[in-house]
Amino acid sequence: MALAVARKDLASEWRTRELVPALAQFVVLALVIANFGFQVDSRTSAAIAPGVLWMTLVFAGLVAFGRAFAAEREQASLEAMLLTPASPAAIFAGKALAAALMLALCEAVLLPALALFFGVSLTFEVVTAVLLATVGMAVLGCLFAAMVARIRARELLLPLLTLPLWIPFIVVGGQAVQVAMGAGSGSGAGAATGLLLDLDILFVVLTSLTARFVLED
Repeated sequence: MALAVARKDLASEWRTRELVPALAQFVVLALVIANFGFQVDSRTSAAIAPGVLWMTLVFAGLVAFGRAFAAEREQASLEAMLLTPASPAAIFAGKALAAALMLALCEAVLLPALALFFGVSLTFEVVTAVLLATVGMAVLGCLFAAMVARIRARELLLPLLTLPLWIPFIVVGGQAVQVAMGAGSGSGAGAATGLLLDLDILFVVLTSLTARFVLED
């Protein structure tokens, strides 16, 4: 059932083409602004690029995950989904999967553009760290998006609730990307990547357990 929910959201995005093209334009514009805003050269690019990468991902994630329950809110269809045989955890997992895949599509634009503008290497470790962080950020972002979906000030509350819990992913993911790009110190990106995987498992389990209470209230 989670795959069916994710397929519905992805099909809706494919028909409307509202979110992904807008996010792709945003990430490219953010990189262009950062490229002109910083004095980027061969010595400083590896130190600046990870910060620009995660800053762009955070703002793009807030937009992507904030829209996860937009259709259900506008059409008042969440109650109808809860009446189906699908469990609340499956509905939540499908919504988070669809949002994560849409952000991953934007990352497919972001990472090559980052390598182009800043002249950094796009290694397997960089891609792995970004994708692992996307999983944890997606489940947390969608959980809080579901919590604030019916609140008038949801655009303000979502960042306030989500950003503090995203900090571990930003810090650990930033460390992994820095080491992979040759700007950080340490034995390698493997330890940071392993910690990202542990965080993903922890938050996927916790959000799956709390999804029922969030969606049914």
